[in-house]
Amino acid sequence: MKNIIIAVIIGLAVVSPLNLNNSYLRCSDFDTVVVKYGEDVETIASRYTENPEQAKELVEAIIEINDIKSERDMKAGKRLQVPVQAKDSNKIQVASR
Repeated sequence: MKNIIIAVIIGLAVVSPLNLNNSYLRCSDFDTVVVKYGEDVETIASRYTENPEQAKELVEAIIEINDIKSERDMKAGKRLQVPVQAKDSNKIQVASR
């Protein structure tokens, strides 16, 4: 019984997202991008952010969301869902008179 519980815990750890702190994996807005010849995930992510840490998270999210297993999955013409974070989502707009 103990071995079964350990196996289930290990299985859940493998199946669950590896980076729970990745804010892109919690996005509800997406852009659809058509891959052009010679593009890779890093190139596409660089269109959305210049921040190296955010770019790394975005690359991880694009790979996970689109179930990209290898470079062969990045063929020209493939449609990818790219998570988009709302800009200034923490700011409140106040109407002026």
